[in-house]
Amino acid sequence: LYDIGVSVVSLTCDGPQCHFTMMTELGAVLDPVNLQAFFVHPSDPSSEVHVIFDVCHMLKLLRNTLADGGILVGGDEQKIKWEYVVALHQLQHEEGLHLANKLTKSHITFHTQKMKVNLAAQTFSASTASAIEFCATHLKLPQFEVSEATVKFIRLVDHLFDVLNSRNPLARGFKAGLKPSNFHLWNPFIDEAFDYILNLRDTSGKLM
Repeated sequence: LYDIGVSVVSLTCDGPQCHFTMMTELGAVLDPVNLQAFFVHPSDPSSEVHVIFDVCHMLKLLRNTLADGGILVGGDEQKIKWEYVVALHQLQHEEGLHLANKLTKSHITFHTQKMKVNLAAQTFSASTASAIEFCATHLKLPQFEVSEATVKFIRLVDHLFDVLNSRNPLARGFKAGLKPSNFHLWNPFIDEAFDYILNLRDTSGKLM
């Protein structure tokens, strides 16, 4: 590509371990504490090639991690539980009403449709978080008690997905493109999300 004049500025891939190894072999540093998300261009030492893990694939891996493990623990020791998402679906199914979200059986039993990004994005959506919060604070349903950490987690993931998946130059809020002119809006959130995710652990205390 370099020999015919194509300028490669970034490399995007999904998240199996072999791709992490490839990025490291090329010269990137993927340790979150000492992150260097680029490597020197092999044919042009004056240029850098930035590495990006596809946000859609990362969202599905995050969903799989929470669903398969059942529980994550935040830095504040509060538990993030998949069971609240399941409880919301069961409640809506039994009542025949939806609290302004798109949860269906397919979102809960997603294992036969793991590649569908929309199932993960609709699960980790602001509407899902708001519905769980409504069931806990307004309806005071016992199956949603102590769900604050899960609501916070879902909202943060939803906003982070919007930020990293932004593609409309006219969009606003978290869906707006990342530009120097709105750096003061999205950069503090990126820092908050980074610290939050870096401190997520499993129930044994192991950092995720």
